[in-house]
Amino acid sequence: METKGLTALRISLASPETILSWSYGEVTKPETINYRRLRPEKDGLFCEAIFGPTRDWQCYCGKYKNVRYKGIICDKCGVEVTRSDVRRERMGHIMLAAPVAHIWYTRRVPSYLGLLLDVSRRNLDRVLYFAQYIVTYVDEEARQKALRRLEDEITVSERERAAQANAQIAEIKTARDRKLAELESRRKKLERQYDEQIAARIEPIIQEGQRLETLLKEKSGQVLTEPIRFAESEEVIVEAGVKVTAAHISQVQKFVRARLETLENELKDEKQRALDEIATEAARLKAEADEKMNALRLQWEEQTTDAQDQNTRLRDELLELRPLTFLSESRYRELKQRWGQVFRADMGAEAFYDILRRLDLDKLAEELWHEVRTSKSKQKRKKATTRLKVVEAFRRSGNRPEWMILTVLPVIPPDLRPMVQLDGGRFATSDLNDLSRRVINRNNRLKRLLELGAPDVIVRNEKRMLQEAVDSLIDNSQRGKALSRRGRRELKSLSDMLKGKKGRFRRNLLGKRVDYSG
Repeated sequence: METKGLTALRISLASPETILSWSYGEVTKPETINYRRLRPEKDGLFCEAIFGPTRDWQCYCGKYKNVRYKGIICDKCGVEVTRSDVRRERMGHIMLAAPVAHIWYTRRVPSYLGLLLDVSRRNLDRVLYFAQYIVTYVDEEARQKALRRLEDEITVSERERAAQANAQIAEIKTARDRKLAELESRRKKLERQYDEQIAARIEPIIQEGQRLETLLKEKSGQVLTEPIRFAESEEVIVEAGVKVTAAHISQVQKFVRARLETLENELKDEKQRALDEIATEAARLKAEADEKMNALRLQWEEQTTDAQDQNTRLRDELLELRPLTFLSESRYRELKQRWGQVFRADMGAEAFYDILRRLDLDKLAEELWHEVRTSKSKQKRKKATTRLKVVEAFRRSGNRPEWMILTVLPVIPPDLRPMVQLDGGRFATSDLNDLSRRVINRNNRLKRLLELGAPDVIVRNEKRMLQEAVDSLIDNSQRGKALSRRGRRELKSLSDMLKGKKGRFRRNLLGKRVDYSG
């Protein structure tokens, strides 16, 4: 790179394509140096095929050993014949099995990812480290279909409930009418029986009266030798030794009338009691039927009200689904079961990657400008202004927000993270190698789990561990308890190598004449 005429440097986000363009190959193994041969392992963190030869003008296998083979790539070991200095500038990459958030944009203050999406730091962490879900996408067309289907289901269920209630009411009415008809039949039969009974009991009295009248008319003016009795009751009408007169005939008629009246009254009272019993039974049947029908109507009304409440709740639930809504695991499962075709929700950096990829910066900038101009709340205006600065910075620079989520991880040149052999056959190594090894191990394990179709819980845990490993590699001091080597000092991450008085900039670069190749 020519340094003449260089007036300024711009540091910006690197897209996955840019990272791949820097890279000379993918690092797939966590090994560094073979401790027997003291040569870099293939596809490892010091691989010569990726980063260049360890000896000038000499390939790994020794097939090419001279400057005259410059630029040739060995067909046996795949190493380019060139200077060993290239190991200070050539980079590699790790293809991550799952997207990982860049810790500088999530846990630093201000958190640019949180600002851009208007998400609190707490919620951001809970999603990134797999403690809760975030809704990434809502299908409006599917939502409208679901709303229509919900309305149809409610209408059908209301009709079914109404039909069921009406059928039960009709059944009660039929049973009531049948029993009332039976009672009416009993009443008519009773009246008929009483009429027959009255006729049967009146007839002998009338006949006896007629017989006595005839007898008295025959013996009119005669003195009776023996008394004349009313046969039915043995009651004496005319005493013995009494002369029969017209008055005795009138007396017989009066007696017969009185007897008939008494008998009729007795039978009438009996009949009325029986009819009253039937009327009471009929009234009881009607009251019971009315009570049952009213209970059914009330139950139907309650069910309708409950169904309407349930419908309103489901409708609100469906309408409240929107991107960037946070859900607990139990709530997510419940909503997924009910509205799985309407929305998508996810955990980890993958969820934010999905959201950021679809983010329309122009539209968001317009909305924030509108809020800044129209909002009456000072706090809202301040927040919108802060977010707008981030959005405008993205728009001006041409960077995409999803680049804050890493899908490809760059591996810095091996000469900037060396391994040095000490006396006694031991090695001193840069902390970056340990941190990178942890990333590669977890990444490979996650790839294997995904290939095997492991349970979701295990995969999620492995993704979280990969996120933590990348966090430690980039900035070991940010994420909770810093990683250390077997309980000793904290490992120095990339950020630790750059920042502070002992960092690369102040110690080596600023105000000094320096080789910038690294």
